[in-house]
Amino acid sequence: MKRKIDLLKAMSTFIIVIDKGSFSAASRELSIVTSAISRQVSDLEEHFACQLLYRSTRAMSLTAEGKQYLEQFRNIIGSVEQLENKSDDLNRILSGHLTISAPSGSASLGFLKSVSDFMKLHPKVKISWLFVNRFVNMVQEGIDLSIRVGELPDSNFVARRYGSTQINFVASQQYLNQHGNPKHPKELSEHQCLVDSSNRFPLRWRYQEEGKEYQAPIDAFAEANDGDIVAKLATQSLGIAYLPTFLTQQYLDDGTLIPILTEFEFERIPVSLVYPAKLMMNPLMKALVAYLLANIKENDRIT
Repeated sequence: MKRKIDLLKAMSTFIIVIDKGSFSAASRELSIVTSAISRQVSDLEEHFACQLLYRSTRAMSLTAEGKQYLEQFRNIIGSVEQLENKSDDLNRILSGHLTISAPSGSASLGFLKSVSDFMKLHPKVKISWLFVNRFVNMVQEGIDLSIRVGELPDSNFVARRYGSTQINFVASQQYLNQHGNPKHPKELSEHQCLVDSSNRFPLRWRYQEEGKEYQAPIDAFAEANDGDIVAKLATQSLGIAYLPTFLTQQYLDDGTLIPILTEFEFERIPVSLVYPAKLMMNPLMKALVAYLLANIKENDRIT
């Protein structure tokens, strides 16, 4: 017979362990001893009859089942937080001003509509948007909430999974007819490459082969510091682009662009809501994050 445990508490602790990167960091965050943290994680594993983490004296990592359960735990905790706040939200007039940053061209991920709907429910709320293709220093630039694409470095910020996206190699059929279809990323150096110069390493395009990561060095035939512009250049048959799907989906759907080198693509990368932990004491921020997480549509998750 399974020992009765506080599942919600254990799920919340497990999420903090993953977000903080270690049991000791979670211990400091929660102000409880490390052994108590470990016990809660072990209770979760016993309850669900699976191993969630690989542990060693120096490192830890999620198991395959752990990755699946982590996303479900986040959804459950987010839903519970929304329910806990529902009655307060009904009786509270939310007001205030928040600044949100996001990558240029990423509105198709769904958050813009959700925030707009939130503002309609709370007309005294004001939102300033900053759409830029660069790393945003949230503290220095006064950003309250950031939508970020890709794996996130360890930090003192809270990150909540919002969805995911794919990064594709794309080109027009006309370009491929004229210049040929590369069979391997190593051949990209022989092609006209369209570069998003706002990326950290714009002239090294990442790909995977047999489970390992590689980088293909390329030359920029044309470049812009805006991925949306790069996508448009690709539709003009100027070359091959390497862009997240939220920038190219409309062109993939209508056939203007086609994906190439698909066998060398990485798995989907996360889209996250990132904010300072202290801002969750702000009723407006707390309500907005809960609303965004509760209103993720299925197509927003898989853009």
